[in-house]
Amino acid sequence: MTTVPQHLDVVVGDDGTVSVPAPEVARLGARPGEHLSLVRGAAVRVGRGRRKVRGVLVGKIDPVDLLTEQDFDDAREARVDAVERKYGPAE
Repeated sequence: MTTVPQHLDVVVGDDGTVSVPAPEVARLGARPGEHLSLVRGAAVRVGRGRRKVRGVLVGKIDPVDLLTEQDFDDAREARVDAVERKYGPAE
C-alpha cells in the first residue's frame, strides 16, 4: 500500500491559475484526466516555531542606559504629580 504525500507544491500564476509541475503529479501517482483537490489549511504550513529570546540582550545594553530603581520612582512621582495637577489630589 502506498502512502499519499502530505503536501503538494503548486504554482499560482498572476491570473490565479494553478499549475502543478510534472514531477509533483508523478509523485502523487495521478493519471491523466484524474481530478485532484487543492485544499489550503493551517496544518499545511510548517513554521519553525517561536524563537527563544530569553537573555538575548544580556551585555548588549550600555550600563549608562540602564534604569535604576530611583529612575522608576522618579517617573512614578512625576506621573502622580501630573494627574493631581489635572484632576486634583487623590482622596
